[in-house]
Amino acid sequence: MNKAYLVGYYGMRNSGDDALMNATAWGAKNLLGFDSAILNSPIDLKTKHFGLSNKMLIEQQSFPAQNRLRQYGAALESDCVIFGGGSVLHNARDIDLKRDLMMLSSGREHYALGVGLGPFQNRRAERSCKAFLETCRFVGVRDEESLLIANDLAPSANVELTFDLAPSLLLDKSFNIVPIERKGIAVCLCPKERLGATGNDAELSRLKAIAKALEAASLFTGEPIVFVDFNGHKTLGDRPVHEDVAAMLSPRVAVQFVDYDANPYRLMQRMASYKVAVCMRLHASIFGFLSETPVLSINYHSKCVGWCDQIGLPEAQRFSADHLVPQDLANALCNGLADGFESPQRTVQSSIKESVKNWRFCHDYSNIKTTLFGRYSFV
Repeated sequence: MNKAYLVGYYGMRNSGDDALMNATAWGAKNLLGFDSAILNSPIDLKTKHFGLSNKMLIEQQSFPAQNRLRQYGAALESDCVIFGGGSVLHNARDIDLKRDLMMLSSGREHYALGVGLGPFQNRRAERSCKAFLETCRFVGVRDEESLLIANDLAPSANVELTFDLAPSLLLDKSFNIVPIERKGIAVCLCPKERLGATGNDAELSRLKAIAKALEAASLFTGEPIVFVDFNGHKTLGDRPVHEDVAAMLSPRVAVQFVDYDANPYRLMQRMASYKVAVCMRLHASIFGFLSETPVLSINYHSKCVGWCDQIGLPEAQRFSADHLVPQDLANALCNGLADGFESPQRTVQSSIKESVKNWRFCHDYSNIKTTLFGRYSFV
């Protein structure tokens, strides 16, 4: 029996990481033919492709470096290490751990898929990343800036520009998004800052602006506001932010809350039920795009801006989290709901095609287009 060690920020109650984990598991099972997998997680996890995986990490360590030793043990048990999406390689300590895992695995072919590089903390981190890239059989980077960094650091490494891993979820033959009647304005925020004892003016100002825009749009269109949690952490998750915004809305606005859901397939189907999504969370924007739900992106990080650029999101649907004008957001919502939203330049089908490039190293990659793309038309 061959076993893969899937490494990412798994089991953290984050829908984006859940999507990346399931996409990695799908590829490891269906394209690489692994029979079983170890998931790098502090909780028990279940994927469609490998069933139940017992927790591998310890949330409360009994002694320093206990989790590092457990990761070393998992690597020793595995035939391949796959770093599946989400990772941003910039810290020497983290990169060196990843290199250790590859060295300890019994196999000699390891992969990093849908990852980002930099900015690095120091020159040591750059040297560690160079060694990491040269050790992997294949590295798929999700943005052009990361590709430039990789080519500069390790020109001989096998690195290609690919895409986020999440779109490859749509290649799962057992899953199809079912068209249903759309209703409501989905809102997927995140705690860029959190109100402290004295309050945080930047966040408070942004939340008030969002609330003002949502209230105007809901009262004008009659659409309910649905707050969807993409991170279910008890203290650092999305619910406190969503509750703060909901408390700012008029009682006349219909409000619903949707709990974090660890099943990315079910969450993607849910996103397909809304007329529009207002998103700070990157993977909320990605799920909206994949479910063909219009997205208004409130960009708080360069990765959000990068995603908007990658898919060609219309400028009128992009907003700065630091300079949010309520009237602009309200107008975009009302006008789009009345007259229709402009579509991104990139299609869902082309994003799937780019995402599957993360598996280009697979020996039967040439057959993927014919065996798995049968229900998609790439024009």
